[in-house]
Amino acid sequence: MLLCGTDNIRDVIAFPKTTQASCLMTDAPSPVNPDALKELAISIEKQLAEQGEGE
Repeated sequence: MLLCGTDNIRDVIAFPKTTQASCLMTDAPSPVNPDALKELAISIEKQLAEQGEGE
């Protein structure tokens, strides 16, 4: 921002996000293609939070 001489940070952000933290160029965040995960040997497991702990 300083090097470009601008007062607006949005002028120099490489990957700007919307107010909902989504990227208009890549449509992120979005669901991952299962074939891409398999190719990279990545598995995703959903863990359920246990309610009542620490209360």
